[in-house]
Amino acid sequence: MPAPASVWIGRVVPPYPDGLKSNTGSCVGSGSAPEQICARSIGTLDDAQDRSIKLYAGEFAGREGNSPRWKITDVVPYPKLKRGEYLSVATCQRDGVEDAGLIAIVDTAVADAAAQETFQASRWAVRLDRDSGKFVEVPPASVRCYNEGFGAE
Repeated sequence: MPAPASVWIGRVVPPYPDGLKSNTGSCVGSGSAPEQICARSIGTLDDAQDRSIKLYAGEFAGREGNSPRWKITDVVPYPKLKRGEYLSVATCQRDGVEDAGLIAIVDTAVADAAAQETFQASRWAVRLDRDSGKFVEVPPASVRCYNEGFGAE
């Protein structure tokens, strides 16, 4: 069983304790200056069977060799997904404005899914607030995410 969120806050990763690793992550910039482009990130905490258990928000904490290190500023449970759903990370927009800090559940089991450029978020959406480093819930109705398979032949 992974540690509660409070144990993670302030921890610098990698290394990841408790037999966990991170298989997926995305930079969440706070501006266009070089030091701002990847100032924050969103990553997964995954178990030995590659199941994502938690999502973490990280603040850039330097490098170890070529690998970035992140100071964890928030952790939320990875949502349980239903058939046809996937979790879209950093490929969404809110009220028509792109925001790499958005994470949302989207339902791809809709009519003519391959022809849709975006999907409406369903059930759950959060965004990483760049100032506080915390995840903030947002109304799913305000979020649309790109269909990552759109236009693929």
